[in-house]
Amino acid sequence: MDFAIPQLHDSAPKLLWWDFDQALIFGLAFVFGIVAGVMPLGLAMGIFAGRWYGRHKARKHRMYIAHVLYWYLPGEWLLPCPQLPPSSVREFVG
Repeated sequence: MDFAIPQLHDSAPKLLWWDFDQALIFGLAFVFGIVAGVMPLGLAMGIFAGRWYGRHKARKHRMYIAHVLYWYLPGEWLLPCPQLPPSSVREFVG
């Protein structure tokens, strides 16, 4: 039996063969398909979204999604950080 044993304490949590954030995207699409009454479509969309996100994430920084959410979502409700200016301030005079 072969097991993938994490070598570092900082390793990202995994769910089967996906990182946890990929599995969360898959799970959300799958649950949405179940609630909508089209489970096969939800399953297919979940697999597609999880794989797409994984390929896109592989080329970026580990916290790239946090940067995107900070830049495009309004307000500080998602990532409250008093050291950072609001994302709506695009230019600084100084």
